Amino acid sequence: MSHPFTKYAEALVRLENGLSVSDYITKAHLKIEIDKGLNSFRLSPVGTFEGKEKVGYTYLREAKGDTKLGVFLSPNIISSDMQAKNIWSESNQIVRELEIGVLSKSDYVKMSIAPISGEFLSFSLSGSIGRGKPKASLQEIALNAISSLTTEKPILQYRIEKKGGPDTANTCIVPDLEIIDLMDFILLFKKMKLSKTASNLMIGDVRQSKTGIYEPKRPLIYRGNFPNPPRSSALGSVALLGAIGEFAKEAEVSSLAFKVLESLKGTTMYMVKYGGASTFTYNHHVVDLAKEGKLRETVDSVYYTQLYNEGRRKSQNSEYQKFDLFASRFLQLFNRPALRDFLAFRAEYPFQLDILLNTYFKKIEMIDPEIVISARKLGRWLNQVAYFAAKREVNNSPSNYWEEIRKAKSKVLIELESSTFSAKTGDALIAQAITRAGRISGMDAPEGSALFMEKTSSGELALENAKNLLIAFSRLKNKVELKDQPKDELPEDEHSEDLSKD
Repeated sequence: MSHPFTKYAEALVRLENGLSVSDYITKAHLKIEIDKGLNSFRLSPVGTFEGKEKVGYTYLREAKGDTKLGVFLSPNIISSDMQAKNIWSESNQIVRELEIGVLSKSDYVKMSIAPISGEFLSFSLSGSIGRGKPKASLQEIALNAISSLTTEKPILQYRIEKKGGPDTANTCIVPDLEIIDLMDFILLFKKMKLSKTASNLMIGDVRQSKTGIYEPKRPLIYRGNFPNPPRSSALGSVALLGAIGEFAKEAEVSSLAFKVLESLKGTTMYMVKYGGASTFTYNHHVVDLAKEGKLRETVDSVYYTQLYNEGRRKSQNSEYQKFDLFASRFLQLFNRPALRDFLAFRAEYPFQLDILLNTYFKKIEMIDPEIVISARKLGRWLNQVAYFAAKREVNNSPSNYWEEIRKAKSKVLIELESSTFSAKTGDALIAQAITRAGRISGMDAPEGSALFMEKTSSGELALENAKNLLIAFSRLKNKVELKDQPKDELPEDEHSEDLSKD
């Protein structure tokens, strides 16, 4: 059985050449697709960039790059900058072999072509153990080259934390589907790339140094080659799913998009980079959110979460990067351990995450929807209590008024969460959290929260569920605060992961 990375190329070749699953793939078919990949080996600015703020990019068939001139290794090339010369030379060698060789001929598989291959232990009949290299047919080697080169796969530059500072790696996302379903996936993906919402992916910033030199920076496509790419690479896998769901709103592709989304439920997904791969699956409830067109906004909202002790997001903040990683894990797995890890980061969420939390507690924890609604009302009240308390504390209108409001509000929310976390019984939880909030605000809890308080106090609602409900919903920013807050204080895209790294 072929590896998903190999199968992906087979599906692409069949789709591009109108071949059925039973038709033979020829050497000419393989050569054409490798050539296409080599034609997109580098990205280069279109025309001059001096004196400009933005510049468009185009693909270039070129072995060597020059970052100062904006000639970068394309994100679809699954290789590192250091190893790019190897995949270039090996791919050209495969093209030459396809002109004279036999597809069934066996040869060693090189890591430059198959990025997750490598030497492994080999065993002989004599009992000796040594190092061996994997072998495959010329056809399989060519297919791996196609997957490593093609632009027709979901890709992004993934941020990696390493000693000496962060680095990035060209990474692709490949589903482990049957060939016929992979062909549908690729067809949909090709259509997504041609949509209007993907039209700005080949635009990059131009920055002027202190010495007056203009330098073009990497275009948006390095965040992802699909519409609405994520602002954080850790969210890339769920952002892709959200983008498919958003694209499903287009009438001409809706049936195909829904079919693809359905095929992804429970499917093993591979994130492949040079030298390794990781796997994950999409929970079917999260796929359903995508089918309803609600996942993309949820992913965006995760990015705009504010950690209590970190202030506003900055591109190099490792705590936010960790949060993104666990938020993505929660969106993929959608289970209690993942929720626990997600909630471990004390933060305030955009109110748009309400749909995600509602779905989780109703569909995964199977909590009565009326209790969830009641808990949401109580959580909303707690968030407002913290906001009003912060406004009373910050009453001198300092120049950094909204930053001081955020700090004061975070302090109150942390105090209320601590009361909730420390409760040993349901009635203690209600007494500690609600009594404290009442003293702070001088207000009574909302009438609609009575059901949640009753079920929690009686023990009918499990204590852990009660804590999670209250903490999660109290972290949703209330709309009263959003109305008060000026536009220039709202989160902006300026703190996305920096694409200017050379």
